[in-house]
Amino acid sequence: MSGGHFDYRESYLGYIAEQLESDIKYNEIGYDISMPADTPYGFQHTAETVKFMTLMVEELYKLKELLKEYDYAVSGDSSKEDFLDKARSLYGSTGAKTC
Repeated sequence: MSGGHFDYRESYLGYIAEQLESDIKYNEIGYDISMPADTPYGFQHTAETVKFMTLMVEELYKLKELLKEYDYAVSGDSSKEDFLDKARSLYGSTGAKTC
């Protein structure tokens, strides 16, 4: 499949999601100047913040997947119905969730 409608930039959403996952994973580890420079550390976010970060990760991955399907549809590699099927499978038949 060729795609390319977004110049493949939708993949950057995956990078952001991975960074958030890392922030969540290392959240409890405080920074210590004596640690080696490449030691991961966290920001000691509250449980509520981590909850919202987790939701952001899920939404970023879903949006990345949906944008890719849209890219394929408008690039002629799949169909508009394939895009709608993916959207429905990710967000339900009524559309995206709202806050």
